Amino acid sequence: MNAQERPPFFSTKLVFGLTVIAVGLILMVDSLHLYDGWHLLTWWPAVLAALGIAHLIRDGFLSLGGHIWLGFSVAGFIQQFGPWGLLDRWWPAFLVWGGILVTLRAIFPQPKRTRKSKADPPSPTSTVSCDAETDSSQVKP
Repeated sequence: MNAQERPPFFSTKLVFGLTVIAVGLILMVDSLHLYDGWHLLTWWPAVLAALGIAHLIRDGFLSLGGHIWLGFSVAGFIQQFGPWGLLDRWWPAFLVWGGILVTLRAIFPQPKRTRKSKADPPSPTSTVSCDAETDSSQVKP
């Protein structure tokens, strides 16, 4: 596997795995009565922010999925730590954010991502071909 085929280090799978580990550790510490772990779980919007950043790194700055995750993260942080009613007053800002994103995506179209199917083997290159007419290094009978 060369560097081009290697999956990116920071991905949504990595974020999900680390989140499961962190929640498990928090709940274990809480069940052992070493610390009240439920206070740490109020930081759940940070996981959504990490997922959004992973999407932005993978798909580019105008990734719709990344901005949706970041929007939910910002709303979660406002709901958890902001004054009561702040989200009720500022929800139109999310519409403006979405409109700006859609407008930028219209101005700067994003290339389509091709997903590799695991069932399809890679096509052979010309050096691997079994055709005698195209391969000059093959011994002819």
